[in-house]
Amino acid sequence: MGALGVARRTKSRGIGVTEAVASSARLGSLPLAEIIRRGWRRMMETRALVVMGLVGIGLGLVCLAVMAARGGVPIPPEGDLSKPATFNIAVGIYILTTALLLPSAGFSERGRKRWVRWNVGLFAYAYIIETVQVFRGLDPRFSRHGTPLDQIAGGVFFLTALGVMVLFLIMAAKFFRRGRPDADSPVILGIRYGTAAAIGAFIAGIWMSVNQGRTTGAAGNILPLHALGFHGLQAVPLIALLLLWSGYDSGETRKWVHATGIVWVTACAAVAWQTIAGRSVSEVSAAPLATAFLLAVWAGIGLFAFWRWAATPATRL
Repeated sequence: MGALGVARRTKSRGIGVTEAVASSARLGSLPLAEIIRRGWRRMMETRALVVMGLVGIGLGLVCLAVMAARGGVPIPPEGDLSKPATFNIAVGIYILTTALLLPSAGFSERGRKRWVRWNVGLFAYAYIIETVQVFRGLDPRFSRHGTPLDQIAGGVFFLTALGVMVLFLIMAAKFFRRGRPDADSPVILGIRYGTAAAIGAFIAGIWMSVNQGRTTGAAGNILPLHALGFHGLQAVPLIALLLLWSGYDSGETRKWVHATGIVWVTACAAVAWQTIAGRSVSEVSAAPLATAFLLAVWAGIGLFAFWRWAATPATRL
């Protein structure tokens, strides 16, 4: 993921985010076609995850199509099709994101295969229980109309979510490990901020499970906090990538990544504050206004990084 590529692996253990050998003064921007080619090649290192991610997005689109055909009417008695639609698509995007991150985590070959197999198994169960139960007219987690077997399946669903969180923490810990040869990479720094936000998202997910729903207090909704945290996995590293792809200096890029990470994590904290208080994130008050401002700052940094990449003449490869 240096200025000349998405990532390179070392020959020994697969630790992958390295800086380009050439200095930024001699580099142009990385062309879009090359970015796509290298990104796809990177994801193909864990094809099973890519397939699972695409399956999730496909299932979500099917649920949206059925919901549209039904005019938005739920499947009686409690089958809300919007839930598997958003869940499957969101999980699919999460899995594709982890497929991009995984080669840089530093797993051994055996450890990586084991980690992928566990994820595939857990997400396969999650897709099935989320989608099938709703099409049966049941809430997959907190059904009031299901049989005892359905209640057990919902409990296993909660354990599945905990398993996914544990697997993520195992991967995240590797990005914070001391002695990484790419420890000073701006992309590694961005991933660290992103994983911090994602850990908050997992905690919000557990909160929803214990709370048996997304609503809390008078008007609070835990789901925005859950979603915002996970999107940190894309939002912060993307800034580092755009700046490096534009040939920007690594040291300066780290400063921008620090700013971006602090902005994103602080926005998550503001949403958490509002949600814990049981208040809506859409109301006009201090925390939502702070969140809106912080996200606007992130958007501004993103536009600057994109402008740098788009305005810099492309490198001939």
